[in-house]
Amino acid sequence: MKKWVIVVFTFYSAILCSQEQAIGTSILWDTSLSMEDRLLEKDFSVLQKVFERQGNQEVQLILFNIDLTQKTYTIKDGNWEALKTDLQAAVYDGASNYRQLKGKIKHANVYVFTDGQKVYTNDVLELPQKSFIVNSSPSRDADFLKRTALITRSRLMDFAAILPENMSGIQKKQVQEQAVSGTVYIDNKPAPNVNVAVKGIATAVVTDSEGNFKLSAKVGDSLLITSRSDHTLKTVAVDTQSDIRVFMKANVYALEEVVLVEKIQKEALTQTGYGLENKEKVGYATQSIGDDEISPIQTNVSQSIQNRFSGVNLGNSDATGGIEDISKVTMRSNTSLLYNNFSLVVIDGTPQRQGDSSRDAANAETSFGFIDPDNIANITVLKGYAATNRYGSLGANGVILITTKTAQFEGGKQGQQDLARLKNNVYTEENDALNTNKSSVFLKTLEAASSAEEGYTTYLSLRGFNRENMAFYMDAYHYFKKDNPQLAVRVISNIMELYPTNESKLNAAGMALLSLGAKKPAIALYEHLVALHPNDVQVQLNYALAMQGKGTHQKALNNLVALSNKITSKGITKTLNREIRNLIFKNKGSLNTANIDQKYLNNLRYDVRLVFEWNDPGHEFEIQFVNPQKRFFNWEHTNDSNASRIQDEYINGYRSEEFEFYGKDVKGKWVINAKYLGSLSDTNKEGMVLKCSLY
Repeated sequence: MKKWVIVVFTFYSAILCSQEQAIGTSILWDTSLSMEDRLLEKDFSVLQKVFERQGNQEVQLILFNIDLTQKTYTIKDGNWEALKTDLQAAVYDGASNYRQLKGKIKHANVYVFTDGQKVYTNDVLELPQKSFIVNSSPSRDADFLKRTALITRSRLMDFAAILPENMSGIQKKQVQEQAVSGTVYIDNKPAPNVNVAVKGIATAVVTDSEGNFKLSAKVGDSLLITSRSDHTLKTVAVDTQSDIRVFMKANVYALEEVVLVEKIQKEALTQTGYGLENKEKVGYATQSIGDDEISPIQTNVSQSIQNRFSGVNLGNSDATGGIEDISKVTMRSNTSLLYNNFSLVVIDGTPQRQGDSSRDAANAETSFGFIDPDNIANITVLKGYAATNRYGSLGANGVILITTKTAQFEGGKQGQQDLARLKNNVYTEENDALNTNKSSVFLKTLEAASSAEEGYTTYLSLRGFNRENMAFYMDAYHYFKKDNPQLAVRVISNIMELYPTNESKLNAAGMALLSLGAKKPAIALYEHLVALHPNDVQVQLNYALAMQGKGTHQKALNNLVALSNKITSKGITKTLNREIRNLIFKNKGSLNTANIDQKYLNNLRYDVRLVFEWNDPGHEFEIQFVNPQKRFFNWEHTNDSNASRIQDEYINGYRSEEFEFYGKDVKGKWVINAKYLGSLSDTNKEGMVLKCSLY
C-alpha cells in the first residue's frame, strides 16, 4: 500500500512541474473599428493585475478584426512594457470576426478584450472555460457578451455597464420586440407623413421621411394605412413577417389640361418565312403561338406544339427514347412510301437537319431536345404555298418556324439582333462626356501617395472626418484592391461594422467582396444577410455564387435549384437559370445532376453576356452601351419609365439585370456609360454602387 502512495505522489509532483513550465496567457485584443473609443486605461488595469499575480510567463497576443495577427512575448518580473507599447500602437480598422479565433488560442488562461459587436448573425466566440471577457467600449452588444460568458462559463467584466445610457437598455429592448415595423411606398417612393393605425384603435403613427413606421400590434391585427394628400388607403394584415412593405398608388387627378390623342391602329403582324409581315397582306393563313402560351412547366419543345396546331401530328423518335419529338412531325397523312413525310424545322432562320421517314438508318434520326422552351419567343406553322414559297421542296411537308428570345427578328429580316444596334443611335464624340474618368477627392488624395504604406496612413487620417461615409470606404477599397486586396477587404468590412443591419450598405459590401474574390468573408456576410432577409432572392443568389469553391459546388447548385423552384419573378429568373447552367457546365464531373431538370443541362452560348447589379431598388440610373460600330443602346431604371419593374424588385428582392450580345459585329472596343439619376428616397444622399460582371 505504501508503494502505491509513493507512485501517486511522484506522478502528482510531475504534474505540478509541467504546469509551472506551461504557465502562459492568451490575450485576444479586438482591433475592429468599433473599439476605437475603448477606455484603454481600464483594459490596462486588468492586464496590470494579471502580471502582478504571475510575473514570469509567456504571453500570446492575437490582434483581430476581419483577419488576425499573432505575436509572442516573454514576461519577466512583471515587466510587460513591450506588450503595452504594441497595444498602444494598435490600429483600429475593419470589422470583427470571431469565428477565425477557433483553434488559434494557445493557453488555458485567456483574456478577451472586445465589445461583442459581431458583424455576422451566426458568429460565436468559442473560449476555454474560466476565461475572462473584458469590455471597455461604451457602445457594446451586452446580450452577446453575457450569452458568451454563460455558455463558456467565463467571467464578464463590463466597464460600460455602469454608464447611464446603458442602465435601461434591457427595458428598451423589450418594448422594441413587441413592435411591428415597416415601410410605405407610394408610386414606389418612400412616403412620409402617411397615417398608420391598427384597426379598432384610435391612435395612429405617421411615417418618417423614409416612409418607415413602428407601432405596437399583434399577429392577426389589420393595419389601416391612409394618405390624404395622395387620396389613397390600404388595409394590410399583420403576420409573422418582421418587416412589412406596403405599396400604394396615388389617386390624384389634375384636370388643368386636356390633350386629344389620335388613336393609331396597330398592324396585326404574323410570322412568315421572311420574318414579320402584315397579316392582311400575306395572302395565306399561318398559325402561331407566343411565349405567353408556352407553360413554364414544359421541358421539351414538342410539348409546346402538341395539340396547339390543327393537322400537326407528332411521332415518336428513337433518338429521344421513344418520346414524341418535332423531328417526326407530319402535317398530312403518310401517303408516300418512298419519299420523306417529315416536316422541316427552322430555328432562327436556319433550316435544321431533317428527319427522314423513308430511311431506317440511325443516321436518319435527329432530335430537338436541346431547345429550351423557356427561351422560345414564337412558334409558327407554315403549310402548302406558305411553306414551299420560301423553302421550296424542303417545305413540301410543312415548316415549323421557331424563333428564340435571344434571336428576335429585326425589321422583317431574319437573323440574330444585337440589342446595341438600333436606328437613330449613332454615338458621337459630343456625348462622350459620360466616359470621362472623374475621380473623387478621396481617391485623388490616396493616389497621390508614393507607397502603399503612405496610402494607408493617408486613409486613416481621412477616416477621422469620414467615419460614417460609405462613399469614402468604397473609394479606399478601389485604391487598395489591385495591390493589396487583403487590405481592401478590411476597408470594406468597416461598412459591415458600422451598418450591421442596413441592407443597402451590406449589399454594396457584398458586391465588393465578390469582386475581390474574397469568398470566406463574402460567404460569412451573405449568411448574415440571409438571416436578416430570408426572402431576398438576390442575397440568396449571391450567397450561392460565393459558395462556388472547391468542395462547395454541389451545395451551391442545390441552393440555386431550390431557389429557382420557389421564385416567380421573370426579372431574376433569367439570370438565376443561367447561373445554374453555367455552374453545371463548368463542374460536370464533380456534380450529381440525377435529379436536376433537363432544361438546366443545355448551356446557352453568347458572344458577350453582361450582368449588372446595384445595391438598392430605389436607385434611378441609366446604362448606355456603345458597340464597336459606334451604335448605342440605353437601358433606364427609373420610376417614370419602369415603375412596375422597380416595384417587382422591392417585392421579390432582387437588384440585377443582364444583357446578351452576339453576332459578327461584337468583337472590338465597347464603351459602357452609367449615369446616376438619384434615389427614390429623399434622404439617401450617398449614391449607388453598381457592379458589372463580364462573361
